[in-house]
Amino acid sequence: MRRAWLVGLWLLLSVSGCDESKGGGGADGGTDPNKGTVTGTLTPFRSNEQSTEGGVSRELKLPFGRSVASRLAEQIQSARAQSSRRAALEQTDPELPIIPAPLGPPPLSRVPDEDPTIPGDVVVRFEESSVSPERVLAAAKVPGYRAVHKGHASEHLHLVGFEAEDGHGVTADETRELVSRLAALPGVRFTDRNLRMHKLAVPNDKGYSLQWHYAALNLPAAWDVESDATGVVVAVIDTGIVAHPDLDGHVVPGYDMISDPANAGDGNGRDANPQDEGGDMPSGGSSWHGSHVAGTVAAMTNNGFGVAGVAWNARILPVRVLGRQGGSSFDIAAAITWATGGSVPGVSQSPAVAAKVVNLSLGGTAPPQRLYQDAIDAAVARGATIVVAAGNENMAAADSTPCNQQQVICVGATGLSGRRSSYSNYGSGVDVVAAGGEMVEDLNGDGYADGVLSTVLDDNRQPAYSFSQGTSMASPHVAGIVALMHAHSGGTLSPGQAESILKSTATPVAGSQCPGGCGAGLVNAQAALRQVANTDPGTVPPKLSVSTSTLFFQGTETQHLTLSNIGGRQGGELVVTASVDGAARATVSFPGGTTKTVPAFGSTSFDVAVNTAGLADGDYLATLNLVGSGGAGSATVALKIAVGAAAGRDAIIAFLWQDDLTGEWETDRDSLITVSAARGYAYSISLVPRTYYTLATIDEDDDGNLFEDGELTGFWRNVDSLEAIDVTARSTTRNIDFALLPLAPIDDDPSLQVGAPCSLDSECGEGLCNTNFPGGYCTLQCNSTACPAGSKCYVVNSVTGLKSCLDSCSREIGTGQGDCRSQYRCYSDGTGIGACQPSCLGTGLSCAAPATCRSDGFCR
Repeated sequence: MRRAWLVGLWLLLSVSGCDESKGGGGADGGTDPNKGTVTGTLTPFRSNEQSTEGGVSRELKLPFGRSVASRLAEQIQSARAQSSRRAALEQTDPELPIIPAPLGPPPLSRVPDEDPTIPGDVVVRFEESSVSPERVLAAAKVPGYRAVHKGHASEHLHLVGFEAEDGHGVTADETRELVSRLAALPGVRFTDRNLRMHKLAVPNDKGYSLQWHYAALNLPAAWDVESDATGVVVAVIDTGIVAHPDLDGHVVPGYDMISDPANAGDGNGRDANPQDEGGDMPSGGSSWHGSHVAGTVAAMTNNGFGVAGVAWNARILPVRVLGRQGGSSFDIAAAITWATGGSVPGVSQSPAVAAKVVNLSLGGTAPPQRLYQDAIDAAVARGATIVVAAGNENMAAADSTPCNQQQVICVGATGLSGRRSSYSNYGSGVDVVAAGGEMVEDLNGDGYADGVLSTVLDDNRQPAYSFSQGTSMASPHVAGIVALMHAHSGGTLSPGQAESILKSTATPVAGSQCPGGCGAGLVNAQAALRQVANTDPGTVPPKLSVSTSTLFFQGTETQHLTLSNIGGRQGGELVVTASVDGAARATVSFPGGTTKTVPAFGSTSFDVAVNTAGLADGDYLATLNLVGSGGAGSATVALKIAVGAAAGRDAIIAFLWQDDLTGEWETDRDSLITVSAARGYAYSISLVPRTYYTLATIDEDDDGNLFEDGELTGFWRNVDSLEAIDVTARSTTRNIDFALLPLAPIDDDPSLQVGAPCSLDSECGEGLCNTNFPGGYCTLQCNSTACPAGSKCYVVNSVTGLKSCLDSCSREIGTGQGDCRSQYRCYSDGTGIGACQPSCLGTGLSCAAPATCRSDGFCR
């Protein structure tokens, strides 16, 4: 869908002729002492097979409501005339200074940089339980301040708010003094600040073929051990929940624990309605963060549509703590207490079943809080396992709370290759890492950014699915795995055992793949469940599995493939031998050697290097063959290599602000620049001091219309968090770096049903009919187009590199018909997902040598 207000933005730039090298600030460039400078680098989605149509609903999910778009359209049109007059003057000014744009390092923060202290709020933990509010206020009298009791987080934890009697706003420093003063009161165990926290995605579900993140954690093999988490309740403490057909059957009554009505956005404070009200993005935009997290934990699975969840049949207990301005640590502590069966005075409703697993995909930059620790210790004593996102600041996790608390499992994020995601926090504070996505990449060549796919609402507040990235997305994978472990243990798994098993079975991540450290390594769901089951590896034969069936290379580089042994060591260890063939085989090498030994129920990283020196520009293909020792199986991985890709199109970046009085969005000619692809998408712009928000886009088809279907877009700071940038005079704000991504919800009901019978192309929607397959087979060439949900892109001609969509299957993989139509078999691709291809019996089709047709209809 086109965004008309941004079409005007392109017209404005066309008239002005403004270039990034001019600093975006008119004749004064970057030398005006009354302005500030913002610099950064944009990173467009990395793939030579970008998604265009292919069953994807192309309504871009921008962080602005429709009313804002209308208002900005008017503003940009009025600025257009001013731009025309000023452009003529600039073209005659030969002394306009050129400001070089530094490339700069990656962004170093994903949460607001301001002091997280909520002014005037003091958390008081009394030794005695159930102290009355009147006694609390009597004890907390401080000259010069009025005190009010603002609520409970447990029977011991109270929140006291202070206002200055002379009317001045209480500062963060004053709050710290109040915290220290009240700590000396008799009967008080400790006091703490109240801190602002922020939000940080094998079954037959159609979207499962796009959920690469499950194979990365060995979940398909884990589901053979345990898939049914019926009876296990997972608390998702987040933005709340929305009505969604892939969630509704698994949600139990929760609670809205936001005590500040203004932040809650629902007209009241704490209540029994955990509905996500939205509006947590500027001007009405909504992230639906809690629902995305909940879908990863326990979306309704094996129901033929939507996406799969990690813990099948687990129950989601939504507790709303994040509103329009984030959340407070006091409310989050109350939510931990309530969800795990503790008492919170003033909250009459208790959960029907206390949560045994708690997911916290939220946090802030601060030292550990005694407030958090008090609530966590009590929850763990009640048998709950607390799983926390490590944070998205690309810094030491020891500085991110509540990840840095004791007795929690702190989870960092990795991308498809197993490398630490560029944004993920790291270091000794991280316990394990899990798939969280790296959306600037498409390493498996499926046409979609490598994000986590899960449940959300679209711009019309209708159920949809979208990709996102972050440690917020990694954490619920681990929470779901813990729920499966709990179910398989029969309810006897303790929090300490859960953490110990996850760590001892994780796949170590090499320092080259995880600068700073990734704790015990990448979570291995199957290995963890095997340990819970106490399976003897000597009784199970080895079996090879790989993390992806395609790897994409952009020129000379090394990628990492995860090899897994989803079996044991009966008959010997699993030794995997690699070879390569295809037209580009001479470009491929294996830095770590051609063989790898993979431990029983374990995984290891396998390096594949490509050197494109001397190759002409173009796309090349090679095939990686992986053969397991004995009867452990084999797999092939298509290596797609792009050499000398043409320079991308320039991007457009706009800086917006809100009027102090009306709250309406504004922009002008001096706040827009083009960003040169030839200079690596680095930019520098000179701006009038104020608080800005920024977004950028690329006009992919060069038709002058921006934000059309499939065109790349992005905004600072993150795919789920629009964040302010404060510009002051004579200052330089660096590293405003962000990715441009093809953001779109996934259409769960595309017009093309891959694998459906057909006789004519017209019967296959936007696809074509392969009449060489028995009964006809609807498909789509996917070299430059993404496959619809429910199918997957495969190389079907190793000479030409032709790729086509094949219907995905998840039952009887490699052994039978499974969920394929009659006369078809479910062929394994080694990733835990199968592809429906014709049987070689009774169809008139023959097997390609050296394979032969077997009695089960498979070519082997």
